[in-house]
Amino acid sequence: MRDTQTAHHAPHHADALPRTFLVGCPKSGTTWLQGVLEAHPQVCSRGESSFGLLLVSPIFELLKSYNDQQRAGESNTFSGEDALDIARTAIHTLQRKWVDQLPEPERIRVIADKTPEHALALDPLNAVFPAMKVIHIIRDGRDCIVSGWHHNIRKEEAAFRKRFPTMERYAYHFTKHNWVPYINRARQWGQTHPQRYLEVRYEHLLESAHAETARIYRFLGVDAGDALIDQIIERTSFRSLSGGRDPGQVNNASHFRKGVSGAWREELDDASVRTFEQLAGELMDTLGYERSRAMSA
Repeated sequence: MRDTQTAHHAPHHADALPRTFLVGCPKSGTTWLQGVLEAHPQVCSRGESSFGLLLVSPIFELLKSYNDQQRAGESNTFSGEDALDIARTAIHTLQRKWVDQLPEPERIRVIADKTPEHALALDPLNAVFPAMKVIHIIRDGRDCIVSGWHHNIRKEEAAFRKRFPTMERYAYHFTKHNWVPYINRARQWGQTHPQRYLEVRYEHLLESAHAETARIYRFLGVDAGDALIDQIIERTSFRSLSGGRDPGQVNNASHFRKGVSGAWREELDDASVRTFEQLAGELMDTLGYERSRAMSA
């Protein structure tokens, strides 16, 4: 029994691996980019753990509540370091399983999680993993709205249309509660931690897949050889992920619906464009996304 307990509590080789968190506004290409990470033989990548929002923050709150309510004295309280250790151990426990399920776990050099909402929880995650890196993918919000609209209709059309009877209503909600706050929060973290933050544009990843993929792998510190990158790009291309369709060939029943940028020009009504640009115009200008003529209509 003693040997079994010792083995159970022994450090796991995955615990010492560097952590990366892939974030981005929903429908910005996080699933696609997570696949690019997962395809690398030195990267263990999963989605979507929601560690920051569903595990780390509640652990902090629970331990604070315990400290406030327990009656055994000041020495019977959890410190801030205790809380961090507990949260770190919880995440380690789960991510060990990620690595152990791989065919060659000994090859892994980086563990990466894709959770879009972690854009709002980077500070607590950074407290747990002070050396963590962040990859932030950004996409034109007008394309995100089109993609999100079709995604939600595909998943639960009746409930979604009841909540958002028009695309304009959805555009308002998405812009105010997703696109603007997710991007601003993640970029603010990046400004404070520039050496551990990489910003990727969905549009650039489409246009320059090899160069962008190489940049991502170099940021992670894993093999960025040309032959490997070419293999991974082929494996994670829109044609491969969509079952053989070319970019631009639409299938509204697929998670990988269209695979192009700029589709909003044909699919987003003027009212939705105006709503988005009124709420997000300043951020669009900062990011270099050109405003449309719909603003003057």
